[in-house]
Amino acid sequence: MTRTSDFTWEISESFREAMRVPVHIIASEELIDDILASEAIEQAIRTAMLSGLVGHLVVMPDVYSGQGAPVGIVAVSKWPVGTIAPGAIGHDINAGVRLLGSEVKVEEAEGHFDALADALKAHISSGVDAEGSMSLSKNEVDHVAQSGAQWALRKDMAQQDDLVRAEEGGRLNEANPDKVSETARSLGAKQLGTLGGGQHFIEIHAVEEVFNRAAAVTMGLKEGTLVAQIHCGSRGYGRQICADYIDRFQGVASSYDITPPDPNLVSVPLDSGEADDYMGAMRAAANYAYANRQVLAHRVREVFDELLDGAGQRFKTVYDVAHNLGQVEMHQVNGKHMRCYVHRKGAARAFGPGTPGISLPYRALGQPVLVPGTMGETSWVMLATRESMQKSFGSACHGAGRTMSHHEANHHAEPAPLDEELEREGVHVRSGDGASSASAVELKENIDAVVETVAGAGLASKVARLRPLAVMHG
Repeated sequence: MTRTSDFTWEISESFREAMRVPVHIIASEELIDDILASEAIEQAIRTAMLSGLVGHLVVMPDVYSGQGAPVGIVAVSKWPVGTIAPGAIGHDINAGVRLLGSEVKVEEAEGHFDALADALKAHISSGVDAEGSMSLSKNEVDHVAQSGAQWALRKDMAQQDDLVRAEEGGRLNEANPDKVSETARSLGAKQLGTLGGGQHFIEIHAVEEVFNRAAAVTMGLKEGTLVAQIHCGSRGYGRQICADYIDRFQGVASSYDITPPDPNLVSVPLDSGEADDYMGAMRAAANYAYANRQVLAHRVREVFDELLDGAGQRFKTVYDVAHNLGQVEMHQVNGKHMRCYVHRKGAARAFGPGTPGISLPYRALGQPVLVPGTMGETSWVMLATRESMQKSFGSACHGAGRTMSHHEANHHAEPAPLDEELEREGVHVRSGDGASSASAVELKENIDAVVETVAGAGLASKVARLRPLAVMHG
């Protein structure tokens, strides 16, 4: 491994014979040893063996091991002659974050945080198998998959500004629900408007400190005011789609003379029929996730309306960003401007100022990057820079660093009573029905070091730090 800058380390493609591109690790001296000691680096090296990759594989400072590819990577294929790998996008397609800002001062809600936590639990189903109050027909699920957050707007569960301030307007074009299995559609019919389990949560924060006042004004963030953060994805609908296509790709990869570096990293050519079907289904799952976060935002507003005399209408979308997604984009690769297929797994899109595709309110500033901490901990709002386009294909981190994956943690000694610990620290916590103690395993969280690394590397700059007051999780 070679250190190429204060915050970048490179593993050359010559390190392992089958590697197609080098691995660039974005990390500080404080973080690099833990990253190198984790299983995630071996997974990143295997991911760098995917056919058709160009440029370099990016490893974010919040990386941790996942299924096949680690969580916290960016892998780029040349369009349309490269390959596509569902495992390098992730099972929870379009897991992401919605942030709602407000002018509601912390003092206005003082004494209500326990009731707010109770009301969030009462209004929103959570947990791995949670089912929502909106039982949809399979045809309606297809409408959601086509329309994304626009479906919620038609159902009076969104404001037009919610869509304007969301990545891709809360909807990806060319979604194809016809390429989604009946099993996935059945899950989608029961789970819209639910939170899920694991580290998915809804949190009420105070804006503790603002670092970029001009950006904060545009975002509607002010010190001492309340914000709500929603962290979730496409639920069982997206997970089933990923599993279905990994199985399908495994059955055809050999016909394209592709040997996957890992069974969960199977890929097919971008110009194949199987890839086209997956992309249509993946976009359907992404739209389902955009709609899901929008419905949850509506529920959060209802809770504040009920408990704080209509305060919910004072909560406005700051941004909605995806963490697990694949998209066709233009990037500079080895000095050449080319069309690419960008796999982001546990990485936020972070387009610099002026880049096409950024929501209009942020076009001149750069795309907001929302960085949730481990549940019940500090979170951050950042702003993408022009430098990210050259260094990380317009990408930044997606959360806090961990020393072990959720799967590893669930099989590691006795779960720590995180809920109790947070309550002692003054954070009002409610867990969803059926939440297991394993979902509250204490994972090492080093979000400030991650944020300082991303800022030091020039991928994004700090806008505001958020302090948790209440949390509801699955």
